[in-house]
Amino acid sequence: MMALVLTIYSCKKEDSQIGLSLQSQNEIIGGNKIDTITVKAVTCREDSLSSDERTYQLLGSYLDPIFGYAEASFMSQIRLSSSNASFGTSPIADSAYVYLDYSSFYGDTTVSQTLNVYELEKSIYLDSVYYSNLNPDLYIPSNKCIGTLTYQPRPSDTCLSIKLSDSFAQQLISATSTDLQNDDNFLQFFKGFYFKTQPILGQSAIIYFNLLSTRSKMTLFYHTATDTLKFDFLFNSKCARINLFHHDYSTSQIQLNDTTSTDSLLYLQAMAGLNVKITFPYITQLAKEGLLALVNAELIIPIETNDISSSLYKSPSSLLLVAYNSSGAYEFMPDYTVNTTYFGGNKNSAGTEYRFNISRYIQQLAYQQRQDYGIALIINSNRVSANRVIIKSPHGTNGLRLSITYLKP
Repeated sequence: MMALVLTIYSCKKEDSQIGLSLQSQNEIIGGNKIDTITVKAVTCREDSLSSDERTYQLLGSYLDPIFGYAEASFMSQIRLSSSNASFGTSPIADSAYVYLDYSSFYGDTTVSQTLNVYELEKSIYLDSVYYSNLNPDLYIPSNKCIGTLTYQPRPSDTCLSIKLSDSFAQQLISATSTDLQNDDNFLQFFKGFYFKTQPILGQSAIIYFNLLSTRSKMTLFYHTATDTLKFDFLFNSKCARINLFHHDYSTSQIQLNDTTSTDSLLYLQAMAGLNVKITFPYITQLAKEGLLALVNAELIIPIETNDISSSLYKSPSSLLLVAYNSSGAYEFMPDYTVNTTYFGGNKNSAGTEYRFNISRYIQQLAYQQRQDYGIALIINSNRVSANRVIIKSPHGTNGLRLSITYLKP
């Protein structure tokens, strides 16, 4: 194992101030593991995240007994399956359906949900950046609902079928040859959909849909005097798609952005919900005495296994660590660039903890090669998943901690 050079200091301040509680200087010289470095951590509201053109579209709502209310909705364009489309002579609309291919879910799928489909009245664009806190009301000022469905999610099925209103089917059949000439013209005629479920103030589920599947589409069924026909409109990678998230923590007991909190627990939630900001306030003291080789610096993140709702709202398979820069934006940590196996972040096989190797980052902090603006612990794939997890804070027994392994060179 390649060792990184680091300096360990002798104590001129109280141990509680500098974050170490070693028994003696011999313990340092002999080569050991330090896991009493001061770590400060606080649960924070996640800022809005860019959420356009993601792998999955999320839909649904539920009231978590610990985290409060969570909601996901989405917008999407839809395009022609062929240019210069024609519905023939004097076509009559029979019906129109939207099909959404199930991918997965989070929560309780035995609870029925009511889904409303709205027609966008303001265009969205593939080459624009959209964020998870976008106000959908700006895009549906007339609240033109073109479909409603009460359903019990069945993610093991092929897809969800939503019948659109007869008036909307008639709207589609009335499209002119110019409207159907190409996608640009069609997107002026029909700007897209907004999918949203009615709020559920109890346990329920967030459903994941794959709009890039060939099974996801809209189909217009119609007939002429001589034939019964159908025409498909497609969701595809050229369609602008936006995930929207909303959280209400007023019913939760979570202490947000409280740097003075001594709570033994911390909280993480996807869908631009909650992250944990971590700092190492005394880490620069490590570079003040006795040359040693830093073998490894590991951030250990224990899961709170007494969470009574975790059987329904399961912890994620992996977390992610990113660093804050001077402007408060995220950037990748130096250890992340090595490879994912080295960096870590996966939940262990026992389902009790996550671990990250942050040796390079800690060395840079210790030698003041970078400023400690903090690191953010977030749920991996937090734009396309609804997972949440409770972890033990540094104030708890065997809580979140930094473990440094070193050798004397």
